[in-house]
Amino acid sequence: MSTGELKNIKNELYNNKNVKSNLTRAKLLLAQLGLVIPKDSDKNDELADLKDILEYGCHYSIRETDISAFESYLNLLKPIWIHFNTQSPDIISLQLLIQLIQNKISDFHTLLETLPIELLNSHEISIPVKLERFIMEGSYSKLFDYKQHLNQWIWDQLLFTIRNQIALSQETAYQSLPINDAATLLYFKNQSELMEFSKQRGWSVSPSTQHLVFKQYNLDDKQIYTIPSKNMISHSLNYAKELESIV
Repeated sequence: MSTGELKNIKNELYNNKNVKSNLTRAKLLLAQLGLVIPKDSDKNDELADLKDILEYGCHYSIRETDISAFESYLNLLKPIWIHFNTQSPDIISLQLLIQLIQNKISDFHTLLETLPIELLNSHEISIPVKLERFIMEGSYSKLFDYKQHLNQWIWDQLLFTIRNQIALSQETAYQSLPINDAATLLYFKNQSELMEFSKQRGWSVSPSTQHLVFKQYNLDDKQIYTIPSKNMISHSLNYAKELESIV
């Protein structure tokens, strides 16, 4: 392999040609040229091409829903970022979003603390920061304002994480919920999706009262309770209206 292959690989990647094989070739070339840990004597143009290729690999991994591959490309990128004294805000934003969907809030804040002020003030970083704040506040409906800024798979995973947080809260606070209200609170557009989610969490359904009974309770129909909070009903209706306006 010649160092000129890096530019050829980069050009093909940017034209979406032979993506998997080109990324594999780039990683082999990275090792063969001894660029895993950059040195001052290394050519900056080679390292710049590698940086672009590895960042492409990060984005491609997200499109392929492969977090392990994303982390692998990110680890290869970090020494090159150090060499150039730079970081790419779009890649860091993806890293933060992945930590959110994995519910790794401590890691999320640790990473934020390491970022320079110019990155913290960037538009890309502001998105996961706002999303994390909404999650901590329980302002889940505000998340939908940022759906358009996210990769579809990341959005789906984030929504899955949020639904499980909401479900855990409801399991703790209530013995049961009306099916329609549960669908609204969990942002499901149809009951079939809700039923699949309920099955995963071990909830049961009371056909006579149309309630979901949470797994820690083994109640017969006479023992099922409605939601005691008028505020909860009001919030549910507001969420439903907001969600309808979004979708």
